[in-house]
Amino acid sequence: MIRVVDLVSLALLVGCVSSTHRSPPGPSPAASVLAAAPEDPYGSAPEVFVADQYCAPDAECSFECPAGGCSFLCAGGSTCDIECDGGNCRLSCGAGARCNLECDGGQCGTGCGQGATCNLECDGGSCAHACAPDATCNADCDGGNCT
Repeated sequence: MIRVVDLVSLALLVGCVSSTHRSPPGPSPAASVLAAAPEDPYGSAPEVFVADQYCAPDAECSFECPAGGCSFLCAGGSTCDIECDGGNCRLSCGAGARCNLECDGGQCGTGCGQGATCNLECDGGSCAHACAPDATCNADCDGGNCT
């Protein structure tokens, strides 16, 4: 009888440990968008950008990310207004698009395509722009260490 109790206890312990060490679920594959991206502000230069939220070409979109850690793709000619309240958000702004990223928490980055305008308000610091040669990038950085 003691062995049965020990085995049940062990099984419950293994179940609890494995459930607490699982990584949080990410966005479903259908919710992610893959697209060519401007240069990565943090230097890893991936060939594709995986976005949680997508704004179609020539559309106007507003997105919110209350917990941070989100990624956005604003296609060419679109206008995007994004609020990232937890920081650590990424934005790819397509050719000719206008993108406004309000980052409360810091550590946000934008990749701004040809002829695009990217405005970054970074409260928390450590934010970065990567701009195509003819893009316009503006940053208001509270917290320092922005590029």
